[in-house]
Amino acid sequence: MRKLIGFTVLVMLLTGCASQKMQSIYQAQGVEIAQNADGVDIINKYSISRPITILHSSLSVCIAQELDNSPVVLNSDNYLGSAWWPYYNMPTQQAITINGGDTIKLVEGNNIVANAITDYQSQSKYFISYTLTTTRNAKNIHYLFSNIKQAQQYTGSIANDGFQNVKTLERSHPDLVIDALNKEVDKIQACLLR
Repeated sequence: MRKLIGFTVLVMLLTGCASQKMQSIYQAQGVEIAQNADGVDIINKYSISRPITILHSSLSVCIAQELDNSPVVLNSDNYLGSAWWPYYNMPTQQAITINGGDTIKLVEGNNIVANAITDYQSQSKYFISYTLTTTRNAKNIHYLFSNIKQAQQYTGSIANDGFQNVKTLERSHPDLVIDALNKEVDKIQACLLR
């Protein structure tokens, strides 16, 4: 009987530690979910349209001014030796620099394609890289985010794997990723009205 109780407690602890899928992201308007090569659900694309009012600036100028594609530095620590060795607590920091380059990749007719990076904070800082395709119509601007990936800026003693697909698991913060992308749209829209 004790073994059964112990086993039940262990199973409850293990399943409680596993991250659950964020159900609200599946109902979020404009979010397209796909599966990666491992069969894990990820955010594939996100789209949103905003109405056009009186525009004082060019869409391409606003994208170039408001979006950032600067390189980012991702960090992790490596510890030397073992816990019983005197040099164990002397970390050597490893840093990798990723991305960067021109923001605007293509301007063709009413379409603009850009690469950019933004970030959000949730216990630590996360970077989001994405490709944005904007299409200007008579009544609105359609924003399509694709190639959406995120990376944690600092991972401590765990190796930093760089940018990865955004999983739909709660621990991957897909809602905060969508919020950050909406803020990018807000910046462009505000620029257009200036």
